[in-house]
Amino acid sequence: MSAPTKLPVVTVQPTFLQVIREVRDGIVPSDTFWISCYNHPAPSIHSKVRVTLDDVNRDAVHFEPSAGVEIKDIGRDEYVVSAPKFGVPETRIRTPTFPYADPTRSDLQHPHRITAFDVAPDGSQFATGFLDGSVHIYSAAQKTPPAETAFGKPHKSTTNSLRFFPSSRVLLSAGADFTLCILPAELAPASSALSPVRTLMGHRRAITSTAIVSRGRNVISSSLDGTIRLWDVPSGEKIHVLSAGADHFVPVTSTSLGPRAGTAVPTAAPQDPDPREVETSDSLLFCALQTKSFEAFDLSARASVYLSPPGTAPLTSITYAPEHNLLATGSSAGIVDLYDTRALDTPLLSFTRGEAGIADLAFGEDGKTLVVTTDDGLPFVARCSPGELEPVKVEAELIGADCDPVRHVRVVGRDVWSAADDGVVRKYTAVY
Repeated sequence: MSAPTKLPVVTVQPTFLQVIREVRDGIVPSDTFWISCYNHPAPSIHSKVRVTLDDVNRDAVHFEPSAGVEIKDIGRDEYVVSAPKFGVPETRIRTPTFPYADPTRSDLQHPHRITAFDVAPDGSQFATGFLDGSVHIYSAAQKTPPAETAFGKPHKSTTNSLRFFPSSRVLLSAGADFTLCILPAELAPASSALSPVRTLMGHRRAITSTAIVSRGRNVISSSLDGTIRLWDVPSGEKIHVLSAGADHFVPVTSTSLGPRAGTAVPTAAPQDPDPREVETSDSLLFCALQTKSFEAFDLSARASVYLSPPGTAPLTSITYAPEHNLLATGSSAGIVDLYDTRALDTPLLSFTRGEAGIADLAFGEDGKTLVVTTDDGLPFVARCSPGELEPVKVEAELIGADCDPVRHVRVVGRDVWSAADDGVVRKYTAVY
C-alpha cells in the first residue's frame, strides 16, 4: 500500500476574530494575530498579521501578513488562508457560530474534559459526559452560557459514550464502570435530576462505544473486554454476546452501525431471531480494534463476516456511511483510511496531517466530506474525491480550541458539532 498523502495544516490564533472586530469597531487603531502553516517537508511558516482600519471605508480592514502568507475576507466572518510559495493552497477558516461554554466546567484554569458527547437527532439539545461519571444535558437554543436542562451521575467513573435515541428524548450512556444506563432526556425549564430508568450490566471492562438499533428497542455496546453485546432495552437483559478479533476477544475502541446496503461484505447464514430482537436483520456493525484491524459483524447471523488486514497502528475511530458505500477509519498514528464497502481489502485513499491520534470521524451528508478531530486540537474537514486529480484536500480548518484535544464530533445536517478537553462544545453552521 502506498504511503498516506500528507495534508497541510493551517492554524490561526483562536481570538483572531476578536482582534479584527476591535479594529473594525475603532476600539484600537491596529492590532496583530498569528497564522501558522505546516506542509512537510517544507519549513513551517509563522506569520504575524497586522490588522488596520481603512482610511476611507471605516467598515473595512486591511491585512498585512508576513512570511509569504495570504489572507482573504470572503464575508460573514469567513476567511481564506494560503501560502502559495510553500505549497499551502487556499483553505477556509471556520469559526464556531455558537461556543457553548458552561462556566462551571470550562474554567480556563481548571477545565473539565468532555469524555462523551452527542447531539439529539432533531438538534434541540446536546449531552456531555465527564471523568466523574456525570452526564449533563443542555438546550441548544441557549447560547452562552448554556442553560443546563438536566444533570445526573449515572456512572461511578468516567462516562465514555453518549447516544440519543431517535426520539431525541431518551439517552443511552456508557461508562468505565462497565455499565450502560437508559436516561430520560426531556427538555425542562430548569435543571432537574437525571436518574437511570434502566441499568444494563454484563461487561467486564470499560465500555468504549454504543449504538442504537433502529427506533431503540435494542442497543449495542462494545468494550475493552473484547465483546460486543446486543441488549433488550425494555427488560434490560442481554440478548447476544459476540467476541471481537476472530473470537480472540480483542479490545474494541469504536463502532459504527448501519444497514448492509450495497456492501460486498460476505454474508453468513442468518440465525433464528430471538423474540426480543427488533429490526436487526439487515444490520452491519463495523468495529475498530486495538490490533490495527477493523471487523464487520452481521447482526442477523450473529457472526463476524469480515476482518481486515492489520494496518500500521491501533485503530481509534470508525464511521460508516451506508448510503454512499463508504467506511473511514482513524488510527493512533494520525492516519485516516477511506474504503469503498464494495471492495474493503484496499483503501480508496489514505491521508495524515501528523502523528497526533485521530479522536473521532464523521461523514457529511454529501459523502464527500469527512470531519476529523484529533488529539492535537486541530480538527478539520477533508474533501475526499477518490480517482480525481486531487483525491483529498483540506476543505476547512475548524478554529476554536487552543491546543486542547478535540475528541468528539457530530454532524447534524450541514452543521458540525465538536467537544474538546477545554470543556467547550462548539457548533459550526453550514460547514460544507
